[in-house]
Amino acid sequence: MILNVHERTVTGTPDEVWEVLALLGGEDDPLWPEESGTFRIEGGLRPGARVVHGPMRYVVGEVEPGRRLMFDAPRGGQPGFHGSHGFTLTPTGDGTLVRHELRAGGALFRLAWALVVRREHDTTLEEILDRLQRLTATA
Repeated sequence: MILNVHERTVTGTPDEVWEVLALLGGEDDPLWPEESGTFRIEGGLRPGARVVHGPMRYVVGEVEPGRRLMFDAPRGGQPGFHGSHGFTLTPTGDGTLVRHELRAGGALFRLAWALVVRREHDTTLEEILDRLQRLTATA
């Protein structure tokens, strides 16, 4: 099982940060870097909504406004890949701690992770956190 974590404290309350984070995967998504390929949530941000992320397919798992946004790829849903990833928002004295955690497995995914995915994933997550930080600082 692969565990990958990215964290950043950003300006604003969890509810203010959520307002921006909830745009992820939508029509006017200001967070997802175009150069990172496709990331689209079909049918709106709700549990069970299908997520199209490049060649990967999974679903929105949990949506707790101001607290948590999780995505699930159940075992057997996509050959060679299963797990979850998502964001948690925790209030701090300086704003909101935004944490993205990925827990994933599957033989094909572990190989792809080692060869290509980790570098792209890490770059994309840091860009998302940069954008989230900029957008919440100007709100």
